[in-house]
Amino acid sequence: MEKAPEAADNKIEPVAMAGDSESIQEAVTKNIFTQDEYQLAQLGYKQEFFRGLGLFENWAATFTSMNFASGIPVLFGFVMYTGGPTAAFANWTMIGGLSFVVSLSMAEIAAALPTAGGIYYWSYRLGGSKWGPFLSWMTGWWNWAGWICVVPGVQQGSTNFLISALEIQYPDTEVLTKGWFAWLLTSIGMFFAMAPNVITQKVLQWYFRFAIVIFHVLVVMYWIWLPIKAVQTGGFQSGSGVFKHFYNGINLGEEKQASDAYCWIISILFGAWVFYGYDASVHLAEETHEASEVVAKGMWMSTLSAWLMSVPTLIIILFCIQDFDGIIAGTYANNWAAYLVQLVGPNGAVAILSLLWIDSTCATASCFMSAQRVTYAISRDGILPGSKYFRRLSKKSHMPIHAAWLVLGMSVVITTAAIGSVVAFSAITAAATIATNVSYLFPILARHTVGRHSFEPAKWNLGRYTIPCAIISGSYISFLCVVLLLPQLYPVTSETLNYAPIMIGGISLVSLVGWVTPFGYGGRHWFRGPQRTISEEDVAAGIAIEGEVVRKV
Repeated sequence: MEKAPEAADNKIEPVAMAGDSESIQEAVTKNIFTQDEYQLAQLGYKQEFFRGLGLFENWAATFTSMNFASGIPVLFGFVMYTGGPTAAFANWTMIGGLSFVVSLSMAEIAAALPTAGGIYYWSYRLGGSKWGPFLSWMTGWWNWAGWICVVPGVQQGSTNFLISALEIQYPDTEVLTKGWFAWLLTSIGMFFAMAPNVITQKVLQWYFRFAIVIFHVLVVMYWIWLPIKAVQTGGFQSGSGVFKHFYNGINLGEEKQASDAYCWIISILFGAWVFYGYDASVHLAEETHEASEVVAKGMWMSTLSAWLMSVPTLIIILFCIQDFDGIIAGTYANNWAAYLVQLVGPNGAVAILSLLWIDSTCATASCFMSAQRVTYAISRDGILPGSKYFRRLSKKSHMPIHAAWLVLGMSVVITTAAIGSVVAFSAITAAATIATNVSYLFPILARHTVGRHSFEPAKWNLGRYTIPCAIISGSYISFLCVVLLLPQLYPVTSETLNYAPIMIGGISLVSLVGWVTPFGYGGRHWFRGPQRTISEEDVAAGIAIEGEVVRKV
């Protein structure tokens, strides 16, 4: 662990702004801030990123991280044998609604404290001098570990789409079953996902637009092409075939060890894998205009729109099922391919799976952005080993390139462990979901316990609904974490064991040992929370610009 530089070592420097000019640089050198820069300075940080993003990019960051267009297919085969169509619809609808409540609780805090990597910063501010450093440390490690697991998990799902398309086009090709081939495709995909996050902010803006276009192309296909093909082939499922069709396929032995109720609970991962990542909007806070208001809107609007759009999309997909038993018996890398072959034929399936590979890789890019920004933010405050290196921004584009290489390297290592194993893939998705959600739980609880008196709501807040939302959020996250640690297949063997508890145990061990390590090395000896990169004196002497009017602060 490394200590971050002291505030005294940081001097006001020309602030990087999109389209900056010499006059702007000169003004910033004289402690003149925009409202966004001044609010960030009050939180202890000087402006280092270009601040050129708006509501669309902030909304798109979370929306494309959730991305139900590829999120439904990626675990479609999983939910078919862990409950079938009935559990898929019910759990997806329920999880989406509960996730919207969580996004509201987080948005209220984000509006008041809009910083990159904001989750752990929130915990510090809400925990106060007594609990703040510990809560901040734990939140930072859990949030970082969660996003690091998300990147390879999403891209592995993307690779499964591509391999399934190749299996349809080139059946019995031996290389498609090799673990090294899947590892190679996944690693290349993650390299593509890194690209828009290290070139320039303008490229990142265009990436978000491209990702939204691909997403809507797929949704239009689901809404129009799939029903048309269903009419032309075997027709639609009946209402009972969708809403009353439960299937327990998690018992692999002769004896039924897992009950139907247990199976139903296990299928919660289907929706939980998609409906999280609300903090993606937060991680762009220092790059967003009017961050206090825009970030909060980006969080809850993206979650709400994803939920409302995804439920009818899922209903259409379920009614278009042609052969349920054929999907269960499928042998593709992702049995969504079996669903598509039945419905739109081999060529149509290859086309959709290819688009899904592109769309899912775009989702990886959004998740990569969050992992990269979190890496930068916690390195800025000295939490990670090698923090001085990983907190650096590129001189030209002001992008955290060093942090990006760390995310890529860690993701490739995790991918190596998951390749060729359905159980390992499920464990990574579960561990990523648990770790990120636990990191959300820290500030939500702190907001209403140790920080209930010190928290100052922003203009956008939940008012009297804040406590009910917090109770629902805390209960849901706690329940979710327990469920995702349970075995997903029976009987439990070395091949069917859910390894998520082991991964979560590893995250817990690293974060706790890193805190309590003796001889001055543990965080408890030196970590006092986020480190200021701008002095209080410089902030006090600052001038904030409102439109074209300059007023003394």
